[in-house]
Amino acid sequence: MKILKTTLLKEKGWTEQEIERAKNIIEKHEWHDVFFSKIVFWSALLVTIFANLLVSLILIPFLIVLNEWVLFSVVALLGLMIGFVYNFLITDIGHLEKKHHVWAGIIIPIITLANLAVMVIYSNRFITELKVNNPLHNPWLIAGLFSIAFILPYLVSRFRKM
Repeated sequence: MKILKTTLLKEKGWTEQEIERAKNIIEKHEWHDVFFSKIVFWSALLVTIFANLLVSLILIPFLIVLNEWVLFSVVALLGLMIGFVYNFLITDIGHLEKKHHVWAGIIIPIITLANLAVMVIYSNRFITELKVNNPLHNPWLIAGLFSIAFILPYLVSRFRKM
């Protein structure tokens, strides 16, 4: 294909020097695109981690007062919402390699799982100390539910592209 393009440019009157200069400009532009895509990718990961921390802090009062099924619904809904934002950020970044998607699919759910488990443990302490008439919550169940709901939009979009 590159030979064909070079031949077409020569037929239009381009010199070898002009063709080489154009190739260099295009390659330099592509390098900048890859570089900025990586910066946007890592920034999106940091924003997502921060959003997960914020959601887990916001969930503490809900963890204290809500019963299981309502709490599960709220956790799943928040996980899906943050997951859709995360999916939007990650999938719209061009020039990402497969390893970036693998890292994104592994790091964020693990951080989310650990973060929410810790927050549920702390909310369980509040429940016992405040003597709230609400049963203690399973931290791994709630954290797992949030992590699954969070990563679900991303996984669905990845499988749709296959």
